[in-house]
Amino acid sequence: MSVRIVTDSTANLSPEQIDAHRLTVVTLCVIVDGVATAEVDLNLADFYRRLPEMNPLPTSSQPTVGTFRNTFNALLDEGDEVLGIFLSGGLSGTYETARMVATQVMAERPGAQIDIVDSKSTSMALTYPVLAAAKAAEGGATLKTCAQVARQTVSCARFLFAPHSLEYLRRGGRIGRASALLGSALKLVPVLGPENGVVYTWAKVRTFSKALVAIKDRFLRDVEECGGLKHICVHYIADSATAEKFRDNVIEPLTDLAVSFEPVSPVVGTHVGPAVGVAYQTFLPMIPEGGESGGRLNALKEKVGEYVHRFERENG
Repeated sequence: MSVRIVTDSTANLSPEQIDAHRLTVVTLCVIVDGVATAEVDLNLADFYRRLPEMNPLPTSSQPTVGTFRNTFNALLDEGDEVLGIFLSGGLSGTYETARMVATQVMAERPGAQIDIVDSKSTSMALTYPVLAAAKAAEGGATLKTCAQVARQTVSCARFLFAPHSLEYLRRGGRIGRASALLGSALKLVPVLGPENGVVYTWAKVRTFSKALVAIKDRFLRDVEECGGLKHICVHYIADSATAEKFRDNVIEPLTDLAVSFEPVSPVVGTHVGPAVGVAYQTFLPMIPEGGESGGRLNALKEKVGEYVHRFERENG
């Protein structure tokens, strides 16, 4: 018996990573002109080339109840336990549907073990806990330990981005119409990112270049306060040229680590529009906005940090 990891298609996983770690990926769909297509089947370059001109904008749909049921049962039939790690429950119903189906399947199959983790983010900030849990599973860790590793990695991951326009977020219901109109009227560029499961505004500045500087500043602060940098990725949506300059001229000079360079999935891109951002993982948990503070947070960081370092020593 082993622990098998299930995630969704908004994670930035290569086919090689999926095969190497025996991951199972359930796909979300993009709906263009009434036609739903699994996002893994879309030509990413072509989709993002056409996105700014699409009217009406595409929408998206989550995996079905049947998809989750078939996926979980297939892995359980192989004698495995299942750990699902999905994009933020505040951004999609995917997590809640997976949790509901897992509860049903375990009730139908006494002894079956499934745990579901909310990544509270997406893209590489979802990939990091998926790969951390997969590594733990490969080392023989129990389902409980794999889930702990995933949740601890979630607390150490952050995804920040600057959109060129607020229109996509407004139409997708991620921000209100008044906020979008006010931001456009004042020519403000926000720095946004999933935080505590919702889209949080980290900064509002006057130009897109200043927004990228604000992302850089927050990134440096997190790295300094949270034990150093473990992983980093520059993300982009329909603007690879700006993202490449941001990576080469801003991010790479700040770290000795290899900086990944990845587009986000079409489902995420559909709701954000053209944008540039960065996802990263620190060694210790980051301070959640509006969450834990003071001594309680420091105690949490110390406890989690000790666990993470011990786990890495024991498992290479």
